[in-house]
Amino acid sequence: MASRFLFLGIAALTCSLPLTGCGPSNGSTNGSSNVTGGGGNGDKVTVNVNGGQPSTAMPTRSGNPPAKDDALLMYYGDDPDTLNLILSNDTASEAFQRQVYETLADRKFSDPDEWEPVLAESWEFDEPTLTYTIHLRKGVYWHPMKLPDGTPLPKTEFTSKDVKFTFDCILNENTEAAALRSYFQNPDAKDESEKYKIKVTAVDKYTVKVQWSEPYILAQEFTLGISVMPRHVYSVNEKGEPISLDFRNSKEFADAFNNHWANTTMCGTGPLIFKEWRREDKVSLVRNPDYWGAPYYFSSVVYLHISNPNTALQKVLQNELDWGAIPEKDHYMQSQDAATVKSGKVKLVAFDYPGYRYMGYNQRRDLFQDKQVRTAISHAVPVEEIIDKIYFGLASRLTGPFLPGSSASDDTLPPIPYDLDKARQLLDDAGWKDSNGNGTRDKVVAGKKVEAVFDLMIYADSPQYRQIAEIIRENCRKIGIDAKITPTKWALMLQKLRKKEFDATILGWALSWKSDPFQIWHGSQADAPESSNSIGYSNPEVDRLIEELRVTMDENKQSELYKQIHRIIYDEQPYTFLFRDKATSGHHARLQNINFYKIRPAIDTREWYATEPRLLSK
Repeated sequence: MASRFLFLGIAALTCSLPLTGCGPSNGSTNGSSNVTGGGGNGDKVTVNVNGGQPSTAMPTRSGNPPAKDDALLMYYGDDPDTLNLILSNDTASEAFQRQVYETLADRKFSDPDEWEPVLAESWEFDEPTLTYTIHLRKGVYWHPMKLPDGTPLPKTEFTSKDVKFTFDCILNENTEAAALRSYFQNPDAKDESEKYKIKVTAVDKYTVKVQWSEPYILAQEFTLGISVMPRHVYSVNEKGEPISLDFRNSKEFADAFNNHWANTTMCGTGPLIFKEWRREDKVSLVRNPDYWGAPYYFSSVVYLHISNPNTALQKVLQNELDWGAIPEKDHYMQSQDAATVKSGKVKLVAFDYPGYRYMGYNQRRDLFQDKQVRTAISHAVPVEEIIDKIYFGLASRLTGPFLPGSSASDDTLPPIPYDLDKARQLLDDAGWKDSNGNGTRDKVVAGKKVEAVFDLMIYADSPQYRQIAEIIRENCRKIGIDAKITPTKWALMLQKLRKKEFDATILGWALSWKSDPFQIWHGSQADAPESSNSIGYSNPEVDRLIEELRVTMDENKQSELYKQIHRIIYDEQPYTFLFRDKATSGHHARLQNINFYKIRPAIDTREWYATEPRLLSK
C-alpha cells in the first residue's frame, strides 16, 4: 500500500519478503471463486479460482509470454493480524497485498519523480483550488468473491464509488486506521467540519474529485497513491446485507469493518488473485487470467511460513525457495562458500534499500535531556567498526533522517567521528563527573543526583543488534556511562515504544522517496499516545520548519526546508544515526531480469521470468 510510508526497522529492514510493486497496462478482469472460512479466526481461508493462461496474448513486463505452469516460491516469518488493506501495518501483509490490490497511480520504479497511471487513466490538478480530477480506467473488475456461506457476490466493476468508499473508511474515526488517518488531519481545525483537509466526491461512475483545503507536500501520495478497496465486499455483512450506508461516520460500520469477515481474504483488481491463507503454513496467490494489464509471468506465487531464518536460509541454498532475504550479514558472507552458490545454482545479491538504523534516546529521561550527553555517546559509537565487523562493509554512514543523495539531505554534514577523548570532554564540560568513585559519572539535576546509567532496549531475536549493543556498551563504559542491554521481544518492544517506557533503543526506519517528518519529529507528537515520535523529541524551530514544509509546493524551497531540519537534528543528536545497510538476499538461478531500484521495496517481481519452471504437486 503506497500510503504505508514508515516502518519500524526490524519489520521493514530485515523483512524476509521481497515486497513488490503493483502497476499498469491494459485489459479486463473476470473469473469465479469459492471462499471457505471467510470469517472467524482465519486459521484457514481458501479461494478456488479459475486460473491459467491469460485470455489475451499480451506479453509480461519482461517481454516474455506468461508461463503455463510455474510457481514462484518465497517465505515470510510471521503471520499478520489481518489482511485488511487499510488496517494492516506490517510488511508481510503489504507483500501479500502488493500484486492483489492496486493504486490509482504509482511512482515509477525507474524514475520515482514520475507517476504512471494504474486504476486512473489520467488526472488533472487545479492549483488555485487544490483539486485533483481523476479519470478512472473503464472495464476493470474486482476479483471474484463469495460470502462465507458460499453465496457468490455479483461480478462488480471498479468505479468511483470504490474510491470514495476507501477514503471514507480511512477517515471514519472509529476504524483502526489512526496512523494513516493522521496524514489527512488538520491540526489547526476550529471545528469538526475542518478536521480533515480533504474532500472526496464521486462526480460520475468514472470520475473522482479530490480537493485539499490547504497545500500539502504529500498531496499526490495521499491522493493517487492510496490503494483502493472493494465497496461491494466491505460494505456488507457475512450474509451480504448492507452494514450501514454512512461509511464516513457510522460507528456500527467501523466496528464491522474492523472485524469484517473478509479481513482474512483479499479482493483486488491486480494481476494476482488471492487463493489461500493457512496460518503458520502458507499464503497462495494465482495469476489473474483476465487482468486488464500486462499479465504476471508466474502462474502462482506461494509464500511459505518459515519462522526460523536459519531454516529459510537452508531452503534458499538448497533451491527449495526461489527468493529469500538473508538479513544476518555473517550468514550472507558464509553462504558464498555454499556448494550451490559456487556452482551457480544459487545467486547471492546485495542491494541498496531506502532505510537506516539508529539509536534513539528518550528525551524524558534526565540523562538524555542534555544534548552534550547525547553527542558524547554519538562520539563513543565506533560506527565504522560496526560496519566492518558486523556488516562486513555492506553498509554506509549517514548523518540524518533523510535519504542520502536526495534533495532533502544535507550531504555536506560530516558523520560524527569516533572520538572517546571528545566524548569525555563533552561530559566534563556538561558537569557529568564520577563524584563517588564507582566508575560511573553522575550529576545533580533538578535537585536530585542522576547516575549516567541507561537501559538499551534491543530486539531480542536479532543477533546483529545484540552485537551492536555490546560494542556500544563497552565504549560507553570507557567514557563513564553504564549501558545495560535489555533484549525485548517484538510485541513487547512495540508496546514500550508506544507508551514511551524505555531509556534508549536501537531501531530503524524505512524511507519513502518523499516524506513528511511530522509524525516522527514534530513536537505535537512528543506526548501523543502511540505516536511515531517515541523518543518525545520537541524543538520549536523544527516544528516551525515542518509546518512550513508541509504547505510548501515549490521543490527548491522544500529542499532548503528539509536541509534546515536536517542540520538542527544533526546538531541536537536525538538519534545517533548509525548507517544504511544493504539488503542481502539469495535467489534460484532460474530467475531472470531482476533489477534493483531506489524506492521500496527495491525490486519488482512483475519484471521477473524464469529459464525453467517450478512445478508444484497438485
